[in-house]
Formats: sequence, structure tokens, C-alpha cells
Amino acid sequence: MTNSTAIATSLNLPWGQAWATTDLGKVRQNNEDRYLLQAWPDNQGILIVVADGMGGSSAGEIAAQIAVDTFAELLNAPLLSEPHHQYEALLAQCYKADQRIRERAVTSFQTLGMGTTIVAAMITPTTCVYLYAGDSRLYHFREGQLLHQTADHSIIQLLLELGKIQPADIPTHPMRAIVNSCLGGKNGQGDFSVDPKWQDENPPIIHLTPNDLILLCSDGLNNALLSPALENLVKDGYAHPELLHQNLLDNALEGKASDNITFVTLAIAPEAID
Repeated sequence: MTNSTAIATSLNLPWGQAWATTDLGKVRQNNEDRYLLQAWPDNQGILIVVADGMGGSSAGEIAAQIAVDTFAELLNAPLLSEPHHQYEALLAQCYKADQRIRERAVTSFQTLGMGTTIVAAMITPTTCVYLYAGDSRLYHFREGQLLHQTADHSIIQLLLELGKIQPADIPTHPMRAIVNSCLGGKNGQGDFSVDPKWQDENPPIIHLTPNDLILLCSDGLNNALLSPALENLVKDGYAHPELLHQNLLDNALEGKASDNITFVTLAIAPEAID
């Protein structure tokens, strides 16, 4: 059975379906995650954002909500048609959200140093343009096979790349929660890093085909479902994406689920329109 704290949203378009869930998990007393799942009025594109707030007490959820609200402003204007312009719009909102979080953080002792990781994407039937800061992730699957996964901005990711630790070491590693980049945070000091960087010769655009699946999540999901468990669930269930979405939550909650769990699953329709 799914944890009763779960909050869910679904979205049905002619070219795809999406489901979003945020859950308290089995340890935390407060959910500091926030998400956005909304289509432009003409249904030509979807905006998805997952924000994982940090800062203790209620500060993390304040930072995450500011981030989600800032990205939601993109829906007030028509969807930009060019991927490069979409990327620039996402990047501009990222910097705007960072500034707003920092300005809000210094208004009280309780919010000082609050921040949030972020992963945000503009998705059409054929393209996905995205960016992220921190350890909230985006995955791209085709026919159940993982084609792309973002690389966390975290100490753990650096240790993995250097071969100092193995994936099995992550759940108990003392630095597993430390990120190198986020919006806000650091007591208002220092810059943040956003990836991927735009390169004209090799632009960071995910080209989508019918039946592709995009998954955005906070680290509460992928920490509860380490690879290859998550990948195996997708491989076994990609043909039934709504059931897959539920199975991901159920399997994550079967473990300790020590963090909030928030994720959005988008399935491109078998005959997606252009």
C-alpha cells in the first residue's frame, strides 16, 4: 500500500501522459520537496520542476516553493519554439530563483542558509530541454533502457568518479547528503553551478521518440532505489507507465525511505504528434 502522506497529480495530453508524486517518506516529519507539473494552454509542451529543499525546520520547503513558483512564471508566456531559447529561459529562471531565495533567507534566523536542489525541463513531443543544480536527477529511457542520467553535483559523485567509493557505499556514506551546487544555501555566499552547459556544436537536447520515458526525481527516490533496482523496475514496467509510477513509489517505501520522495514520470505516447 502507498504511504497515506503521498500527494499526486496527473496530466493527460494528446502526445503523452505524466504523473507526479511527493511523499513524506518513512522517517522525516516534514516534506521539504516541491514539484511542478503543468502544460502550456495549447498543450504543445510541459513544464516539469522538482525541487528538494534544504535548511532544516521549514526553511527548506520555503526555498523549494520559491524555486517552483519562479519557474511557474514561464507558463504565463507562450512556449518558446527554439530549444536554445527554451534553455535560456530555464537558465534565467534558475538565477532568478537563486536570487529570490537568498533575499528571503536573510530576513530571519530560521531561513538563513536555506537552499534547494533543482531539476527543471521543458518537454515537447520531440524534445526535452533541461537543467539541474545539485542531486535532483533526470533520467531518459527508451524501450525500458537507460539512455541518459544526469551526474549529481555532490561529493558522492566526485568520489564515485575518482573510484574512491562504490555505488553500494552510498547509503551509509557520511557525506551522502552534501551537494556542490544548489539555489540559495551557503549563507548567501558563493555561486552555484548549473548543468548541462549549452554548446552550439553539441547542444544538450534530448530528442524524444514515441514510447520514450522521462523521469525527474529528488534524491529521495534514487537513494531508496539504487541502480540497478530502479532501472530494472523501469525495464519491466515501461509498457504500463502509470502502473510503473506507482510501483516506483511502492518499492521506494518498502525500504527505509529516510528522505522525502518526489518524482515525475512522463511517457511519450506510442504515436506522439509533432
